[in-house]
Amino acid sequence: MNEIKTFKDKLFAAAKEKGFTDWEIFIQGNDAFSVNIFKGEIEKYQITASAGVSFRGTFSGKIGYAYSEKIGDDVIPFLIENAAANAGIIEDPDIEELYPGDRHYEDVESFAPALEKVPVDDKISKALEMDSIASGLDARVAGIDYCAVNTGNHHRHIANSYGLDLSSKGNYAYSSVVARVVEDGQYKTDSDIWAGFDWNEFVPEKLAKKAVGDALSKLGAQPVPTGVYDIVLDKEEASYFLGAFVDVFSAESVQKGFSLLKGKIGEPIAAPHITIRDDALLPLKNGSRAFDDEGVAARNKVVVENGVLKTFLHNTKTAKKDGLASTGNGYKASYKASLDVAPTNFYIVPSTATEDDLVKEMNNGLIIKSLEGLHAGINSVSGDFSLGCSGYLVENGVNVRPVEQIVMAGNFFTLLKDIVKVAHDIDQIVHDVASPSLWIRGIKISGG
Repeated sequence: MNEIKTFKDKLFAAAKEKGFTDWEIFIQGNDAFSVNIFKGEIEKYQITASAGVSFRGTFSGKIGYAYSEKIGDDVIPFLIENAAANAGIIEDPDIEELYPGDRHYEDVESFAPALEKVPVDDKISKALEMDSIASGLDARVAGIDYCAVNTGNHHRHIANSYGLDLSSKGNYAYSSVVARVVEDGQYKTDSDIWAGFDWNEFVPEKLAKKAVGDALSKLGAQPVPTGVYDIVLDKEEASYFLGAFVDVFSAESVQKGFSLLKGKIGEPIAAPHITIRDDALLPLKNGSRAFDDEGVAARNKVVVENGVLKTFLHNTKTAKKDGLASTGNGYKASYKASLDVAPTNFYIVPSTATEDDLVKEMNNGLIIKSLEGLHAGINSVSGDFSLGCSGYLVENGVNVRPVEQIVMAGNFFTLLKDIVKVAHDIDQIVHDVASPSLWIRGIKISGG
């Protein structure tokens, strides 16, 4: 930290001397470990470290940017000169301003010290164990296509000429396995993933059994007749689906005309039992943070309450345009990136029902366990989607057989109003944008 402070002080002095009227430094870095297993052996093993710095400041009345993959005295002239030059060529009618800081920042738990101390040998051992167990679970297992364990640490530091000076750190661990099975010449695959902050909660056998079991359950799958069906969208796919449309809640998308939610604040946009939150202050979740990438104090917020749209997600730039305060959702994809808007822990609030409860109450319909083409098959502006999917046919509240080669089509904004019930099975560690399983009424299905 002393090295960063020395670098920052020299950079700020150079910015002042150049004629910048205000300035900001943003440093980001991460250390990562990964091991991949294939056919019982280590296929790939990596330990990486990276860091970089971005500088932005106001020069001749305009904001200029520059960044470097190196942090040291020798890059200071480069950062200053390039930011000054860029300020002269960036054309943006909306004035961007640096943030002076807030009086108070919450203490958010985003780093697990014990996780950082897990031995490398233990990580490799558990990866090998997961591959071995999955390979031997059933004679129909044709192979384990992917088996990996990943861990890492990350840190941020942001400071500016207004006295803002903030640092944060976090870490993560996740593992995944993909199993391939075969019967009568028919191959099926499925996967499972674990993510968390407590290494003791990672049980390789559990992931192996889930991946293999789900793959086996797909054998013999056939389409269903074309029609309109109620569906239970499994929590994993519901999370991915919500994530594909999350930008419609961004004030930036709204202001650019890329969201049909424009002008809908205070109006019902979802079923009355649907509440959606964006909570930055939850302990030990992937998106948790005390401050955003502009230095705005992060907070928990209701985006949709009992079906009614309450707010969009803002950074300082979009908030100023709407005459509001930032919601603490300023975001940089990396130190190289310009400022954007992104959620923290964005989720549909769960109920107390299980997925089985939803299936039984639905009585007849489909359980959707896999969606395909989430990026190619959606239009986030109109809300329209057409997605290949697979899952199970439900008759009289019972899963009767696997289903594949079907397409579900509809509109996201209509779907929000057609959610009959939500389950409790949400995972906010695996997904920054998360949803429990959803019972949705009247989805168009194209089948056989």
